Amino acid sequence: MNHIQALQQTRIEQATKLVTAAAELRDFRAHLNSPKFGPQADGSRGDWIATADVLRRIETLLAILEN
Repeated sequence: MNHIQALQQTRIEQATKLVTAAAELRDFRAHLNSPKFGPQADGSRGDWIATADVLRRIETLLAILEN
């Protein structure tokens, strides 16, 4: 493979990572905007999210971007 082909392949791989990471971020945002985190029927706030869940989503994003 010549140098230009290698650069083109790298560019394709990086673009794929960005698309995948953006999809993961959109999915996480949709999760945070879900009714689970809005006002609850009893009037309480439903905006609690487990730290472990956030850390898992961050690890997923890092794995996408670092590989």
